[in-house]
Amino acid sequence: MNKKIKIAIGQVNPQVGSINDNINKIIEFVKKAEKQGVDLLCFPELAITGYPPEDLLLNNSFIKSVELSLKKLAPFSKKISFIVGYPKRIESKLHNTAGVFIDGKLKFEYNKMHLPNYGVFDESRYFTKGNEYLFFNLKNRRICLTICEDVWVGPEILSKKIKSENVNLLINLAASPFSMEKQHERIKVLNSISRNSSAEIAYCNLVGAQDELVFDGQSMFLDSKGSIISQAKDFKEDLLIKVLNHRNNYKNYSSNKKTKNIKLKNIFSALSLGLKDYVRKNGFNKVVIGISGGIDSALVAAVAVNALGRRNVLGVAMPTSFNSQLSLDLAKKLSSNLGFILKDAPIQEIFDKNLSYLEECIYGKTISDFTEENLQARIRANILMAISNKLGCLLISTGNKSEISVGYSTLYGDAAGAIAILKDIPKTLVYELSKYYNLHNPQHSIPKKIISRDPSAELRMNQKDSDSLPPYKILDQILELYIEQGMSPKDISRSLNIKNKLVLGIIHKLNNNEFKRRQAPLGIKITSKAFGRDRRYPVTNGFSEA
Repeated sequence: MNKKIKIAIGQVNPQVGSINDNINKIIEFVKKAEKQGVDLLCFPELAITGYPPEDLLLNNSFIKSVELSLKKLAPFSKKISFIVGYPKRIESKLHNTAGVFIDGKLKFEYNKMHLPNYGVFDESRYFTKGNEYLFFNLKNRRICLTICEDVWVGPEILSKKIKSENVNLLINLAASPFSMEKQHERIKVLNSISRNSSAEIAYCNLVGAQDELVFDGQSMFLDSKGSIISQAKDFKEDLLIKVLNHRNNYKNYSSNKKTKNIKLKNIFSALSLGLKDYVRKNGFNKVVIGISGGIDSALVAAVAVNALGRRNVLGVAMPTSFNSQLSLDLAKKLSSNLGFILKDAPIQEIFDKNLSYLEECIYGKTISDFTEENLQARIRANILMAISNKLGCLLISTGNKSEISVGYSTLYGDAAGAIAILKDIPKTLVYELSKYYNLHNPQHSIPKKIISRDPSAELRMNQKDSDSLPPYKILDQILELYIEQGMSPKDISRSLNIKNKLVLGIIHKLNNNEFKRRQAPLGIKITSKAFGRDRRYPVTNGFSEA
């Protein structure tokens, strides 16, 4: 029996809540696939609404709009079959559903059985579990339809089930967000299912960014032995088409990707897409950045220029007497190299007037401490927010994960902004990404001196980060082991061969600064556990690590 089927994956970038725009994009992909003689086209999980729609799912008008959109889609399946994800209310219960459109009708529906409720996911808040997998026949193929988490929970059970049903094609619609090791984990799970069931797999993932989450795409087809035979683009929309003929030998797939620097490439791409979609989907085109002459603001500027174009990036340098001439020179050099406009706006006079006002009207003469340091950061934030309001630019905060972890930032100062793209990037990774960027952009590089100089907030004379923090190499290891791996302070101390007192001090700073993170802008998830959706720690909290 001929089991040949021409199948396509519509790796789309929908916008959460923009149902009409998303439907039009789906129809556009359907028409493209139809012209190429595709038999079956697959779209990602909740492609009609975007993912995650969160409490939009509690809005009855929103759910009704989805229902109406399905009627608009159905006629386009007269010459090509397709599968698309959407929320569906059945009686009083809401389901995460995939609809199979065949011959101009909504022929089958599948309700997701396994609802993730961990990390960034909280689907149990909205959806009710489905009861059984969907099996159907098309073009002499026995097909099983699943949605995202269905392949992650008990893959060995799923393998046995589809094998007992004589399934030879497994389809998985996904909205699987990016993190550094995620694609490796996906391939491992899908490979196991395919090898154990002898079924080919079409894995259709979402692409694009939604608030903190970035979806990297990288949809793929696997043969019945678990080998990847075709893969879609990463971090871009794509229409991936493949003729599948069960158990036939396929040409060896080559990704043409060098393993060296692939991690850094993916992270830089995730930051760029995360920023681009956040800016554009929220109706903006331009951003403003405080440029200090340090490495964090330099990397943020590089990502912004890459994502939005140099004409859409405005930098502002706001030195005081504590900022060296070198910092200003490096800020100007960065601006020249990357091609964005830099405004030089000294704030010393404003700072002095604020000090005089506070001394004369509020608390008299005092010894200088962190109050004066924070005041400089807050003056800068005021200016940057005024620019944002007046010129319609989104303000990007430049803090990194290391600093944000231990509270080495000023609330309502450098922590201010619409988005903090380095919020999940440790300082050591900031350096790696900057070097990676320079390697691939030699004509528009970050000045080498920015990368090589000692980091400093320059809020007091001769200040260095090392005055307040351990070396970033040590700090970042402590934070990773505690936050991402959940190790105890004593185990961290033994693992890194450092004093337990140092580890406890860092953990104390981490947990005591949750109040700052709750008020800080959202950031782009890169690691396995990011602040915000991933790590939810109480602000008022009497527990202390011993």
